[in-house]
Amino acid sequence: MSEELKLKAFDEDGLTIISSLCQDSIIKENEYDYDEKSKRFAILMNRFCHEAIDKQRIRTAIHFDYVENLKTKNINKDDKDETLVLLAIKFDEIKKPSGSITLEFSGNKAINLSVENIEVFLTDIGEPWLTAKKPNHDNE
Repeated sequence: MSEELKLKAFDEDGLTIISSLCQDSIIKENEYDYDEKSKRFAILMNRFCHEAIDKQRIRTAIHFDYVENLKTKNINKDDKDETLVLLAIKFDEIKKPSGSITLEFSGNKAINLSVENIEVFLTDIGEPWLTAKKPNHDNE
């Protein structure tokens, strides 16, 4: 049995921790969505477990609440084969506590969320599995 993560972030420091744990996560085109009515943006991802000794991934859900709107950069939502690799999650304050959360992906792709405040929840789902590859950032 693994130690599944369940984390909450309500400020920029907490968001930085979640960002570091989600770096190198793999997301498919149909694994994220924005619900305008509930103001929630949710993602399912294959998260690389940087905190583990072995090279492994785990299914992880992350959602952002109080999202006013969403914009994408260089992402084709109609491309069923598109895979996103998450590099970082960043916050830019506009007028405290509101601001912009940006999910940066490889290939100069991004999702920008205008938020009333930072309210982010991360939950690991199920058991991790071993993977042959460890992300390599030496060439970047």
